[in-house]
Amino acid sequence: MTNERISILDKLKPLIDSQGRNITYLRVSITDRCNLRCVYCMPEKGVKPLSHNEIISYEDILRFVNILANHGVNKVRITGGEPLVRKGVAGFVESLSKIAGISDISMTTNGILLDKFALELYDAGLKRINISLDSLREDRFQQITRFGGLQSVFNGIKLAKKIGYDPIKINTVLIKGINEDEIIDFVNFAREFEINLRFIEYMPIGGNISETITSKEIEEKIRSAFDGFELISGNGYQAVSKEYGFKDGKAAIGFISPLSEHFCGSCNRLRLTASGRLRLCLFYDNEYDIKQILKQKDDEAVFNWVSNLIQLKKDKHNFSEKVKKSGSLLWANDFMNGIGG
Repeated sequence: MTNERISILDKLKPLIDSQGRNITYLRVSITDRCNLRCVYCMPEKGVKPLSHNEIISYEDILRFVNILANHGVNKVRITGGEPLVRKGVAGFVESLSKIAGISDISMTTNGILLDKFALELYDAGLKRINISLDSLREDRFQQITRFGGLQSVFNGIKLAKKIGYDPIKINTVLIKGINEDEIIDFVNFAREFEINLRFIEYMPIGGNISETITSKEIEEKIRSAFDGFELISGNGYQAVSKEYGFKDGKAAIGFISPLSEHFCGSCNRLRLTASGRLRLCLFYDNEYDIKQILKQKDDEAVFNWVSNLIQLKKDKHNFSEKVKKSGSLLWANDFMNGIGG
């Protein structure tokens, strides 16, 4: 067998964990900094930001993505913190878009700076975007984010729609006693703008413990207000989001249910934190230093290290067990701004 043939076979070797799950999706946090202080993400005074030397470089991220793309990873989501506060993000997106095998690049943003960067990012290769938005009311938006700026988010959504981003997804976390009465308002908002809305169950990350409003409760509320609300054909819990649509509109309503309907059996993702550490699961704090591994010049050695590492990926998270233990914070103690949403 020729060396060329061996190289081709190695390139096609997929990343498969001990549960038989094929890893094809990498979420990359490019910064831990954010221009908001959302109550479920960071403490009110913020956290000490990583120094310039502690943040993983774009060059290291691109090399790592190149290596994984040679073994089946085809989807990259850029997260933060707030990714749009890091300089050079459009150039980074453009470089990602040129990596052979990467067919899906998306970003999760709070939308505050979206109207400033939307066109540049689209031209660089970003075509899908998720916008975190937890209230349609300025006073509540300020309460949740501790800063405000709701109109800037609305402007960003409208501009993204005009430019041609597809899909545009709104990520909404409902918190008891704060915004659970906005369910129908959010659905109407999604229907008006013909965009995708996803309700995400509140997760006790970084010490936040609160009673979760389950996807089932939200679904029942929507059904009581709308006719023709039906599961989109072919979609179910094999995907992260269980999505519904309306007979009389183009909006899609999704439910992400990590607590009540965990989707660990089909998990195909890894997370790279802003500090350059690989995280196998959002809900376990074990992290592995990619920057150190990338000091090796041999790409295949890096791949083999990752391939061995993912065998440690758990079959499921232990959320439901831990959340029953009042005050138990032995898991997922890191704040979301550092992990990457």
